[in-house]
Amino acid sequence: MANGKDGLSEKYNSLKAHLDERSLRLCAAADARSIGRGGISAVARATKMSRTTIHAGLKELDDQVTVKKIRRAGAGRKPLAEREIQGF
Repeated sequence: MANGKDGLSEKYNSLKAHLDERSLRLCAAADARSIGRGGISAVARATKMSRTTIHAGLKELDDQVTVKKIRRAGAGRKPLAEREIQGF
C-alpha cells in the first residue's frame, strides 16, 4: 500500500494548486470510495485531510447536487457599469 499512498500524495500535491476546496474534497472522496475498505484512512493520510472532510465529500457525492456556487451571492467585483455610476 506504500506505493498507492505515495501515488495519492503526488496526485493531491499536484491538484492542490488547481482545484478549490470543494473539488479537492470530492476528488478525495471519490478516491476513498474507489479504494474500498480502508480508503478513507488511506486518503486522509496521503492528503493530510481530516477523515471528517472526506466523509463530507462522500455525503456530497451521494446527494448528487450538480451545481453549487462557490461564492455567496454578491461576492466578487461589481459590474463596470455600476462602478462608473458610483464614480469609482
